[in-house]
Amino acid sequence: MLIGKNRAEATLATAALYCAGARIVASNADLVLIVEAKAARGRAQGLNVPLVAIVPPGEKRKALAAGVDAAYARPAKWKEYSRLVERVLAEWAPTRRGSGLRRGRTS
Repeated sequence: MLIGKNRAEATLATAALYCAGARIVASNADLVLIVEAKAARGRAQGLNVPLVAIVPPGEKRKALAAGVDAAYARPAKWKEYSRLVERVLAEWAPTRRGSGLRRGRTS
């Protein structure tokens, strides 16, 4: 599940997720990716899945304070952004259907 109010950020995240082989669903999510610190507060609470934020560098603390499990600084360039999304999926998403969730660390 992808949460964000900014269309440009959501489009960028969607493209990176697609390139990494993920799919975005509206329900039964395995992972919630948040692309705006303000969107973290209360929007995905209670889903019982990891909440991971990729936000501008100055907003990592805001996202963590809003209750995400991890916050990563958004790289300025596409290649680095795409690699970060791949790493986030590898650290936080389940490895196979029905497996338990893995917890990564905040970078």
